[in-house]
Amino acid sequence: WGDYHHPGFSETNGESDGQFVFINDKANPCIAVVDLRDFETKQIVVNPIFKSEHGGAFVTPNTEYIFEAAQYATPLENKKFYPLEEFNEKYRGGMTYWKFDRTKGLIDAKQSFSIELPPYSQDLSDAGKGPSDGWSFTNSFCTERYVGGIEDGRPPYEAGCSAKDTDYLHVINWRKAAELVKAGKAKKINGHDVLPMEVAIKEGILFLIPEPKSPHGVDVTPDGTKLIVAGKLDTHVSVYSFEKIMAAIKAGKFESKDPYGIPVIAMKDALHTQVSLGLGPLHTQYDSKTCIAYTSLYVDSQVAKWNYCDGKLLDKISVHYNPGH
Repeated sequence: WGDYHHPGFSETNGESDGQFVFINDKANPCIAVVDLRDFETKQIVVNPIFKSEHGGAFVTPNTEYIFEAAQYATPLENKKFYPLEEFNEKYRGGMTYWKFDRTKGLIDAKQSFSIELPPYSQDLSDAGKGPSDGWSFTNSFCTERYVGGIEDGRPPYEAGCSAKDTDYLHVINWRKAAELVKAGKAKKINGHDVLPMEVAIKEGILFLIPEPKSPHGVDVTPDGTKLIVAGKLDTHVSVYSFEKIMAAIKAGKFESKDPYGIPVIAMKDALHTQVSLGLGPLHTQYDSKTCIAYTSLYVDSQVAKWNYCDGKLLDKISVHYNPGH
């Protein structure tokens, strides 16, 4: 059986070109390549280090790479059982960057790689474009690293995974990561190149920013200058400024490091604005008009129209169901 989520179209210069669609399987982490000229599945590649994934498939502006994020952390080698008491030390998340050969219309697994990440549940992603080209953005949930235990009187898994007010937005320089892999900085896990977390930290390609807890969607604006995170368990959508993020990185201005040593940029230093739209904001799509966006409100059963430049709610329309995607 399969559980398909978040298909992504191939892009040229940051615009969908309709040539290919890529789709992921959450239950069996893999990516399928479908050629839209004949609607035939040309390839299915299985992720060699993940056990589940929800955040896929997302592409770079010219479809150089397809992103796939691990959801539930596991030991990446998948060869030995480790008890949950060793979760923080032995379990890891990650991001896989599948190299796409546009000429052949196929993924080149040998030229693909992953980045080891903390055992936070990495979720949806988007690629930078224009000024933010070369960077990828991935949100997460359960940065509490909670593993349940209701049978022992501990809170339910969902409650433990939403105890904090914020989770982490992962900011990754994928272009430099690809160069580091080519330079031999990766290690092989199950025959696959994996860039260790400590290398990513040392080389300055991995950063974290707090985001409203359990977000569901990070979407780069059409001009590539901002990225919008929908709160899901928070009424706000948060608009982050890529320029402010880069300024903090360049200045070495970090509020802390996470338990694994990853620099954390303060939310206030990265935000452009926050807008309260309603209950359960999930996914955002952009209008052809500058600065106008539409965000689904799952709990309110509404769609909100708003201005992400001015930070103003413009309109809402009610629907007879819970809109998600």
